[in-house]
Amino acid sequence: MSDLNDVVAQAMQLYTELQEIKKAYVPQVKQAQPSFSKDEWKEHREKGILLFKYQKPVLDEVLCLRLADEICDCIKRNRPELKDLLESIGQIMDRVADGFFSGFMQNNNRVSATDFSSSQEEKLLNFVVGQALHPSLETYVSLLPQEVGDDQWQHGHCPVCGVMPNFSYLRQEDGKRYLICPFCGQEWYYRNLVCPWCGNDDHKSISYLEVVEMPGYEVYVCDNCHSYLKTYNAKKAASHDDWVLEDVKTLALDLIAQKRGYACPGKQMM
Repeated sequence: MSDLNDVVAQAMQLYTELQEIKKAYVPQVKQAQPSFSKDEWKEHREKGILLFKYQKPVLDEVLCLRLADEICDCIKRNRPELKDLLESIGQIMDRVADGFFSGFMQNNNRVSATDFSSSQEEKLLNFVVGQALHPSLETYVSLLPQEVGDDQWQHGHCPVCGVMPNFSYLRQEDGKRYLICPFCGQEWYYRNLVCPWCGNDDHKSISYLEVVEMPGYEVYVCDNCHSYLKTYNAKKAASHDDWVLEDVKTLALDLIAQKRGYACPGKQMM
């Protein structure tokens, strides 16, 4: 357990620094108010079409590149063993063409075909680029109508970008469950005891795990598709951190679920 505690502590330090770096960039983002026609809004609400289909965030590619450099420096400070990989990634970023970040979003949040030296380099580059987009995505989401993600959206994926959740929470006032998008940060209501991945609503095959040492946290598991989702229960805990940090500090729950044969398809952690 001491080894796991060390890993969590190191990860918390890294992600806390990353969150602070990204937060400093938010005021620099210039984002127009997203607007949708009546037909587009109706189609989104009735047919479940993603809002990104109609209007994606306006990206300042220079700003994103500058942030990507800072993210690489932050990772290098916290994970010196990745220095060579990060230097290689820096060389790739130095050669990117205009529209690189927009292309990333159009390519299902992955860097288009590049001659990567390893799968680890590819994963790390995708992580860095995704992180560099967060301030722009966060600003875009903050400008959306409040109705986005309400109880009319009954899909397991994000109503904005289509990414699957990696975390959820139960509201203190009414116990309603909200899923959290790890890519754009949008939250959306989703019925309790329904699997967001396969739609299974058979309560006999959906259950949750708790750990005495971590009050307020639950892991919902589906025996139909063998997936899991970590959940913060506000009725059982007094307060919580930023959702990204909550995901990091509960890594022990991921290990417990994975050892029991469950997987979280929405997990996007370095």
